[in-house]
Amino acid sequence: MFEMIQHVEYIAAKTSLPLMVDIDDGHGNANNVKQNVRRMLSIGRGRRVKAIHIEDQPFPKRCGHHSGKRVIPMKEFIGKLEAAIDVRNDMEADCIIIARTDAFSAAGGRKNERIGGDVEESIRRLAAYLHAGADSVWCEFPSASLASADVISAGVRSIFSDAMLSFNVSPSFSAKNWDLSELTSVRLNELGYKNRFSTYPSLVAAMKAVYDTALAFCGDPIEAIRTLKRSVAGCPTEIINELVRLQEYQNWEMRYDPSAEDRFRASEGFGEIKH
Repeated sequence: MFEMIQHVEYIAAKTSLPLMVDIDDGHGNANNVKQNVRRMLSIGRGRRVKAIHIEDQPFPKRCGHHSGKRVIPMKEFIGKLEAAIDVRNDMEADCIIIARTDAFSAAGGRKNERIGGDVEESIRRLAAYLHAGADSVWCEFPSASLASADVISAGVRSIFSDAMLSFNVSPSFSAKNWDLSELTSVRLNELGYKNRFSTYPSLVAAMKAVYDTALAFCGDPIEAIRTLKRSVAGCPTEIINELVRLQEYQNWEMRYDPSAEDRFRASEGFGEIKH
């Protein structure tokens, strides 16, 4: 819990954009949920976190796309969900609460022969979570299947016609799965999946970039560094010292440390003061 809170604090310090935060299963019982949500909503004086999602797996939870998932009893999760909503309301925070179920592909579920997941239990839970006060609900799917998204939408919206559904545009699904999928943003929007997000595409892209760069440096490192610098020329990440605002910290150092300016003048490097 505290690692996640710290990460959100770091991100909030670098952007004024609204943040949607994953608190997993709440990291424990309803008391943990209350502490978790209160800490998240206090970040940036309550002006940064605008959405929080919580799921109905037991602690410690698993990634929604890994096998071995289980879900807790629905009434137990509703208690945790209501705890999150109460904290939000008590703090008068401008934040939506998203309730997620992993019932579709959890262990022990009754699989629909056509769809392949536990459709009935997923719809039952999502409708109950909306009734309990969730602003949006999210069914975690094991693949990028239009049929799955369609049947869950139809079931939930037959009970809550204006329900705002959430959909994970996940990098966990294989390239083949995405290539074969009939999903489109237009169709998801029509089905009520107004909140569409992708959880870690930058991590996948970064891993590929690191792998390619490592291969290049295994050859001729001098040519590799020249190629790398040309490839990032003009990009905000080109000069890492600027990205982490080193000059700003150096200016503060000179403001508060009487000896700092002389040290900067007497040495070479980024931020040096020219004679």
